[in-house]
Amino acid sequence: MIRTSLRIPKVLLVADLGSSASKFFYRVGESTSTPLWMGAEVAPHLSQASLPRFGAGGRPQDDAWLQIGQEVVLVGDVARTYLEGNSLTVNKAELAAYKLAAVLGVVAELENSPKAFDALVWLALPLTELGTRDEIRIHFQALCQQGFSFRGQPLQIQGSLQVFPEGFGLYLNRKQQLKSIGQAINQRRTLIVMMGHRNLSVLRFEAGSLKAAGSSSNGPGFWPIFEKSARSLGVTKPDYGALMNAIVTGQGKQISAARGRLFDFNEQLAACRDNYWQAVKVYWQDHVMPQLESSQVDVIISGGASQVLRSHLEGYFSELGLAERVYFADGAYEHLDAVVKTLPEAAQNGAMALRMADGYGLFRGLIGTLNQVAA
Repeated sequence: MIRTSLRIPKVLLVADLGSSASKFFYRVGESTSTPLWMGAEVAPHLSQASLPRFGAGGRPQDDAWLQIGQEVVLVGDVARTYLEGNSLTVNKAELAAYKLAAVLGVVAELENSPKAFDALVWLALPLTELGTRDEIRIHFQALCQQGFSFRGQPLQIQGSLQVFPEGFGLYLNRKQQLKSIGQAINQRRTLIVMMGHRNLSVLRFEAGSLKAAGSSSNGPGFWPIFEKSARSLGVTKPDYGALMNAIVTGQGKQISAARGRLFDFNEQLAACRDNYWQAVKVYWQDHVMPQLESSQVDVIISGGASQVLRSHLEGYFSELGLAERVYFADGAYEHLDAVVKTLPEAAQNGAMALRMADGYGLFRGLIGTLNQVAA
């Protein structure tokens, strides 16, 4: 009798579990690399009684739910019906394992994978949350070991997890760029500035490693300033979405849910943007400017909130004579725009490349590491 062995496919996944959205890149076997976008919400500890409300229709990334024993967990957009809102004050590491399990379920369904497979996951975490990496790993591996069902389909996953600081993907990409022109990143200082909805982080890399001195994650986030500004301007919660859309698109006229008509938000738009800019400028002057004394310093700016201030930032750097040393992450990759434009969500999000740049760099690093091992 001739024996045949079936190779269990390996899923390679990079995850950036942002507070406003979860961003992923994955590859199954030798297939092409694929971007994936999911909502950030998680509704855990639900009973089986909630299941009849959800079928298996629609995209799995939109209607993602897990069954873990008798517990039901909703992940992404579908979880919004069980939450008052996605609280940006919740430490996202607490629910990271559920998000990772759910996205592996999404990948399995999208790629029609076997119900048993192994997965290698690289996860990006904010500096302030790196201390939870062991807790996340233990919870994730426990989920994999006991097994769970995704949208009614049982899965058995052999999962391996490695954790990196947010911004490390951008550093890896810059390293490769310099290498291609015969320069070593170890001879330069690299500052990664991540402008997110929850906070602003600065990562300082020098001599090839991350330096705690000069790195921080306590800068102003866009969302807290947006909320405070909106309240002071008399904007009510039903119009938060319209005002946010006005800021992101630069189009002040939006449909006002509170007023039931088209409304000009240009005054509120300008005030929110100016308040955010003033907070960012103060933080930049206190935490970044002192690190630019050497000419051998690169600054890479990423994060969705950086798009809100892009024109302000470009003008500011030009006035300071720093324009040639400051880079926006969406211009750092030759093919990133084309990759993210395959996502349906890209049509409504002009900052998609900025928001996924770090994850893309980390994914390329993962593929490069495996290729080196294979060689």
